[in-house]
Amino acid sequence: MKKIWQEIIKFLNTKPDAKVALAENKRSFQMILIFGLLDCLLMILTEYYLHGRIRLNAAVGAGSFIFVILYSSLRWKEIKENMTWALEVLIFLFIFLVSYVDCSMHPDSAVFITPVIMILLPPMIFDKPWKLLVILGVNCAFALVICRYAAAGDVWEENLTRLISAGFLSAVNSCWTAYSRILSVEMRKSTQVIAEHDHLTGVYNRGGGTFLIRSSVERQESGMFMIVDIDNFKNVNDTYGHQKGDEILRKAAETLRNSFKSSDIVMRMGGDEFIIYAVGMVDYTVCETRLERMSKALHNIWISEKDGSFVTASIGAVINDGSYPTYDSLYETADRYLYQSKEKGKDCFTLLGKSYNRKN
Repeated sequence: MKKIWQEIIKFLNTKPDAKVALAENKRSFQMILIFGLLDCLLMILTEYYLHGRIRLNAAVGAGSFIFVILYSSLRWKEIKENMTWALEVLIFLFIFLVSYVDCSMHPDSAVFITPVIMILLPPMIFDKPWKLLVILGVNCAFALVICRYAAAGDVWEENLTRLISAGFLSAVNSCWTAYSRILSVEMRKSTQVIAEHDHLTGVYNRGGGTFLIRSSVERQESGMFMIVDIDNFKNVNDTYGHQKGDEILRKAAETLRNSFKSSDIVMRMGGDEFIIYAVGMVDYTVCETRLERMSKALHNIWISEKDGSFVTASIGAVINDGSYPTYDSLYETADRYLYQSKEKGKDCFTLLGKSYNRKN
């Protein structure tokens, strides 16, 4: 029993990815506004066609939702920053208005539209399952209160049955839908991580890293671009074996990754060559200091303590102030400066801080 309860708690607390939740809830929010507006217009036209006029209850319901649409358009910037909360409020308001119109326009008939809306809307929220239960419980409670006082007394029991049944179905559907969507997103992320990352070092592979840096350069995001080449790596493999060589590459990749922000792009180009793009790093002195620290950090990786040998690297670096037109132009420039570092005797860096010029 304890194990079952733990599984239930785990299920209800399944947490979605924040960025994905923001995007998913934004789409749902916009969809509800669009279809809600269409529903309001349809209701007004139907009222006018059937009765030759628009009854007060229908006008209040439609007018209230149109006000919500106008308010949302005016405060869209603030709403986007709190999209999940805004969507939850919007769904509550929608169910509240539908319950009011459904009960007050047909007080002698059991509600029909409210249970349908209650089943359809909550699953559109991308959030923890337990939060959906709370939201649904609040919605169901308000709908019951409206039906109790707005509808005729002789249909109360039928309304109660319909709303409780709809609430239960919505709870099961909402929680399971949210859980399935969260697992699906996590699976896609895991697959993407595997596809984009180097299996040996854990940093981006050539395909994944190149795509990210290329996209960043095309968006004219400034930063420092570096090619890091481990010195004499072939000798490590020849002398100590490939297992030792793999260990050195893993440690070097970890050192490079720890030398920069998590948002910076670190990739293994292939063999013993790494590429880093530190977005936003454009001050020459700061770049120079960071390269010095990174070089010293690599020195802490021992190849052989017995021989006193440690890892060194030749580095070619370029500060992109946004003037470099393509990834290839950055790579070609940094590659020339990498060879300058090698010609100096290796274990050093050469940094270019000028704007793009074909002669660089």
